Amino acid sequence: MYRKTTFSKDIIGYSQERIADREILRSEDMNRSHLILFDDISSLYQFFDINMPYLVIYESVNIGANAMVYQEFSENNKILKERAYTDLADQTRKLHTHNFYELTFVLSGRLTMCIEDENIIYNPGDCCLCNRNIHHMELMDQDTEIVLFLIKEEYVHDVFDTNYYYDRKGSPHLVGTVFDVFFSENLKNPLYDAKVYADYRMLYHDSLEPLLRIMNQMITEISGTHSGKSHMMKALLCRFFEMLENDAIYQEEVHWARLSNEEQIIYQITEAYKKKNGIFSREEIEKITGYNGDHVERIVKRHTGKTLSAYGREFLVQKAAELLRDTDMSILEICERLGYSNRYYFNKIFTGKYGVTPSVFRQKIAQN
Repeated sequence: MYRKTTFSKDIIGYSQERIADREILRSEDMNRSHLILFDDISSLYQFFDINMPYLVIYESVNIGANAMVYQEFSENNKILKERAYTDLADQTRKLHTHNFYELTFVLSGRLTMCIEDENIIYNPGDCCLCNRNIHHMELMDQDTEIVLFLIKEEYVHDVFDTNYYYDRKGSPHLVGTVFDVFFSENLKNPLYDAKVYADYRMLYHDSLEPLLRIMNQMITEISGTHSGKSHMMKALLCRFFEMLENDAIYQEEVHWARLSNEEQIIYQITEAYKKKNGIFSREEIEKITGYNGDHVERIVKRHTGKTLSAYGREFLVQKAAELLRDTDMSILEICERLGYSNRYYFNKIFTGKYGVTPSVFRQKIAQN
């Protein structure tokens, strides 16, 4: 079990405790991590994904001891990894994005969040909730402890779309959260999932202890094997966000970050691909963006790690999957509609994206 004293405001007490004595390990093998990094050296950004509905991660830095600690909790695995702080300091780091929501909570010390083109300071009790795909990076440049909650959108809906309170007449009322703002913005700008993030600034530090108790309950639930822990986690997340959105405890502010000029170009290309079935010619790309094709090619490569044609094929393959799922068109008809004269090549790129051939993909959909 994870010791409840871990989430303490006293970093001195933390640094004196041997991490190995906490008895929370099942594995030190980061290959079993549910946090997955994709890093193309030609891209400006890193991309993370998770293969679980949610993860809870604890990270700490003790510069005097030249120590960093990473602990990851999921419902089927627990990991602890120690490393030297200087190892991180020597690395060239990039902003990253991900297809999940990330709440970063500062337990102690000071955290600098680089969000798009801004550096924002967070102190103990403060936290930042980032929308999907917003570019950011956590900088821990002094003794600091943070907890991160990484949550897939499906899990967010599962938790909060069934969170009701009942009035005296017995009528249910949905309890709203800041995610409602994120969801509505994502519909307006699906490429970047609306570059929205929310600050929560703690007004009174006496409020920190109740939040620590909830987080420790979460770790206790995740670490156990008893019945109902999945349901308990959902309830605790609801209680946690209820406290965050209590204006007597926190000052909440939602921010919209702007797209850079280069991101605007990629956005234009993406919207065009969504409306057309087929790869654009170089001349068409130049007309859409107003820029030289070679310049656009370099921008796409920097931001996505893909060539312009490979980036365009992503949308064709997605369209193929939609047609396989939603229509009775034959695979040959889908190939012709999307401009593929070579069915073997089409099968190859489709399998590269979805792991199965188009025919198997359709069979699996029919079975579900």
